[in-house]
Amino acid sequence: MYKNGHIGLALLFAAPFALLFGILFGPHWGVLTLVFSFTTARVPDMDQRLKILTHRGFTHTIWFALVVSVAMGSLVTQLVSILEFNTIGNGEFLSCLVADIPTLLLATFGFMLGFISHLVGDILTEAYDYTINPYWPISNKPYTLGWATADSRLWNWGLLLCGSVSAGAVLFLIALS
Repeated sequence: MYKNGHIGLALLFAAPFALLFGILFGPHWGVLTLVFSFTTARVPDMDQRLKILTHRGFTHTIWFALVVSVAMGSLVTQLVSILEFNTIGNGEFLSCLVADIPTLLLATFGFMLGFISHLVGDILTEAYDYTINPYWPISNKPYTLGWATADSRLWNWGLLLCGSVSAGAVLFLIALS
């Protein structure tokens, strides 16, 4: 799957959670869930730019997704703490995370949605001889459905359209609530 497809699928995955979080925790969480998912939708493919990594290798595992999502969620939580308390790096990073567990969990979940959508997108497509092993090193079982080719214009643009419409509908509904 190419960039457009991954972004559309991330928005599609995030849309129901964005609506739920926007209603339960405030409109900003709906918007942030979409933004966080969008942000990580293409991160696994950074392995194509770094010659030391194998494409659809470690960056296409749930472990990589979890570690990076927690790290990014932690940074967002720290940033929220700085903005709320108008403090700059007072050395209380861990206490900030413990004090604001809801922010940490919601941000981490939003980032994780982008990663998971990427893995699902790669499972849906066939791309040469690539498969993904999302549970490596615990399991080497490869996953692929091969429903479309990675370069399918219909899938890539169709998913971008569906994801964009879903995200737009969620933003509209959040604004109404």
